[in-house]
Amino acid sequence: MGFLSRLAASSVACLLASSAFAQCGVGDFDHSGLVDGADLGALLAGWSQPGPWDLDGSGAVDGADLGILLASWGEVTLDAGVFPAQWISGGLNCPTETKIQVHAFNDGMTILRQSLCTNFEAPFMTILFGTQKALMMDSGAGNIPINATTQAVVTAWAAGNGLPPLQLVVVHTHGHGDHVAGNAQFSGQPNTVVVGNSQAAVKAFFGITNWPTQIVQYDLGNRIVDIIPIPGHQSAHIAFYDRQTGILFTGDTLYPGRLYISNFDEYLVSIDRLVEFVADKPVCWILGTHIEMSKTPGVDFPIGSTGHPNEHALQLTKDHLLELQAALQAMKGNPHYEVHDDFIIFPLNLPQQANGGAGDGDGEDPDACCDRPKTAFELRRVMRRGASAAPTGSSAGADS
Repeated sequence: MGFLSRLAASSVACLLASSAFAQCGVGDFDHSGLVDGADLGALLAGWSQPGPWDLDGSGAVDGADLGILLASWGEVTLDAGVFPAQWISGGLNCPTETKIQVHAFNDGMTILRQSLCTNFEAPFMTILFGTQKALMMDSGAGNIPINATTQAVVTAWAAGNGLPPLQLVVVHTHGHGDHVAGNAQFSGQPNTVVVGNSQAAVKAFFGITNWPTQIVQYDLGNRIVDIIPIPGHQSAHIAFYDRQTGILFTGDTLYPGRLYISNFDEYLVSIDRLVEFVADKPVCWILGTHIEMSKTPGVDFPIGSTGHPNEHALQLTKDHLLELQAALQAMKGNPHYEVHDDFIIFPLNLPQQANGGAGDGDGEDPDACCDRPKTAFELRRVMRRGASAAPTGSSAGADS
C-alpha cells in the first residue's frame, strides 16, 4: 500500500473513531473559531514533525492527527485549549526543575503538574474558573508550595478578567495521599473551602443522596461541572465533566498508566456509568492525574521513577474509555493484569472490606487495604498475590 493510500486509510479510520472531537476546536491552530482549510494547510506543512500540529501527542504529525482534525471540522462551540509541548519530567533536570509546572490550557482552565523530583507520583491538578468560584481538583502529594501557587493563579485570573476575588473550592478526585497531601496548606485561608475526602464529606458537599448512581451539577458561576461518582479505585472517587471544554476528568480511574483497581465489581460499574454519561456528549479529552506510560506502546516507567524520558501524553480520548470498558467486560469473573498500548489494567486482588468499600463514615479509610503501591517491594507483593488470577500466558512483570 502506497503512502497516500495508507494516509487515507488512517485518516478515515480516525475520522470514524473520533467523532467526539466535533465542536471541540481541536486543530483550530489559527484560533479563528473554525477548523478549516487554513488549519489543514498548517497541519500538512508540519507533517512528520513535532509541534502544535501533533494533536495526539505521539511525537510527530501523522494520519492520526489528520483524522482528529477532520473529525473537528467546522465551527468550534466548546472552549478549546492547548497542552504544553512537554511536561516537566524530572531526571537529570531535577537540580533546576521547578516544583510545580503551571500551564494555562486556555483562559478558563489551568493545569498544574507536580515535579517527579519532589514525589515520584507527580500528580496533575486542575483549576477551573467560573465567575464566582475557582474549582481546584486535588492538592498534590506534598513537599510543594501548592497553596501559594494556586492562590497566585486564582488572584491573577480574577484580576485579569475584571472580577472580584473568587472563592477557591479545593475538592479531590479521591482520597489517596498523593492527591490530598496539600490540604493543610489551604486550611484557614481566606475565601477558601477545602472539601473533605471521605465519601460522606463528598456526598454532603455536592448534595449526592443516592451514591453512587446519582450525578449532580456544581455551578462555578456561568460554568456547570457534572459530578459523577466512580468508586472502584477508591470508595469516594468522583469524576468531573466540564461542559465548557468538553473535558472529562477521571482521576486515577483512567489515565496513561497503571490502573490500580481495589474493587473490580465497583470499578466495572463505574466505567459503565461514565460510558453511559458521555454517550450523548462531546468528549474533547479525558484527563487523569498521572502519567506512568512511555511513548512506547505498552511500556510503563518502573514504580518510583523520578525521571520520565519520552513520556506519554497526558490526554486520552473517549476511545480509550470504550477500550477500557470492553476489556473489563471481557474479564468478568476473572480480573487480571492486562497491558494495553496506553494503560495497564491492574486489579490489586486484595481482600475487600465487608461493606464492599462503601464506607460512609469519616473515620478509618475503607480503602486502607488497597492503596496504590508506593514502592517496588509493595508492587511485587501485590503482583504475587494476583498471579493466580492472571490467565495462562499473561505477563505482569513490567514493573518488576
